[in-house]
Amino acid sequence: MKEVILNVSAFIATIGSTGYFTFLFTRAKNRQDVEKLKIEIVQAQKAAISTEIDNDIKLSGHYKEILDDLKQRYEYRYKEFEDILNRKISMLEEELKLKDRKIRLQQLEITQLKKENQQLRSHAINSST
Repeated sequence: MKEVILNVSAFIATIGSTGYFTFLFTRAKNRQDVEKLKIEIVQAQKAAISTEIDNDIKLSGHYKEILDDLKQRYEYRYKEFEDILNRKISMLEEELKLKDRKIRLQQLEITQLKKENQQLRSHAINSST
């Protein structure tokens, strides 16, 4: 019986010491794993920041393209508007020239009618006397 107890206690001591040494070695390994995970987390954070910066750069490039396009469209619209106004000014100038010509013709007609009116009055006065 002593032998059985001795064997069982030796077996338990062996298992206990094996468990203790395993605990010590795995503890060191677990620390290394934790350190690796910390490093991976830091690298992932750096990568995320880098990706965020890249996305911001791409977004700013996109906004720049939009603004450049907006500038071109604005210039095109401005030139188009300016052309329309210039055509309208030209039409109004032509209209003014036509009205000036019409006024001169009407003034000539008024002058001729006044002369004709005077001639008719003078004939009427001469024929009544």
